[in-house]
Amino acid sequence: MSFRLAARVAALFDGAVDAVHFAEHQLHDADIAVQSMPHLKILSDDRLKARAEESQRRFRELIAPIKGATFTGDEAMTRDELVHLGRFANLVIIGRPGADDENIAPETVKAAIYDCARPVVIAPPDPQRGPVTSVVVAWNGSAQAARAVGAALPFLKRAGKVTVMVADADPDEVAAPLLMRRLGRHGITATVDTAKFGVVLTGRGRGRALLGYAKDKGADLLVMGAYGHGELSNFLGLGGATAKVIASCPVPLLLAH
Repeated sequence: MSFRLAARVAALFDGAVDAVHFAEHQLHDADIAVQSMPHLKILSDDRLKARAEESQRRFRELIAPIKGATFTGDEAMTRDELVHLGRFANLVIIGRPGADDENIAPETVKAAIYDCARPVVIAPPDPQRGPVTSVVVAWNGSAQAARAVGAALPFLKRAGKVTVMVADADPDEVAAPLLMRRLGRHGITATVDTAKFGVVLTGRGRGRALLGYAKDKGADLLVMGAYGHGELSNFLGLGGATAKVIASCPVPLLLAH
């Protein structure tokens, strides 16, 4: 999912892609169960090798034709190295996290958002092709939202429809007019819309409400700040609304912390 979306974004902006194959588990990793049943180790290693080969195949198919494209994917690729590489990108694109070992782990998403110091785009399982025509920006006046908007400017400039959504607040209270002025200076025509999600909703409930709003607007990109307080009991260590949107957003999701 990340390679497909990266190829799409590169086509939109005439950009290059540095593709990375990263496995949450490495060859020869062994836990107690594997040690007691050697055949499980063989199955695990075979699966990891197959995934690495699939990444190389998809790179050749989707990314290699792009000018300047690179591929990195040896056994030494750790999460820390992944974060290090991400710091030198304009945009970090990763797949949606999931419980399945074939997916990126929530901890990797958290590391990308918190530690890369770059905007992160979460790719949905089936990213669409073509230009970005409708963008919803979730705006609350926070530093995180401001960073997300700044990172999204190239997309906003190309979108035919930009909606700045303010939830449960007066637009003046969150400086939406100043945001509109800034966007206008970049040649972006946007509209401000207020939504009533209800302050009594849980974080995840607000996340679901935001996803419903984006769907109603026909958005093919959602832009928002990444919020949270780092509690280990919370998915990703991020705010409940952020976690829900990351886990379920059907369109590319651009985040900044």
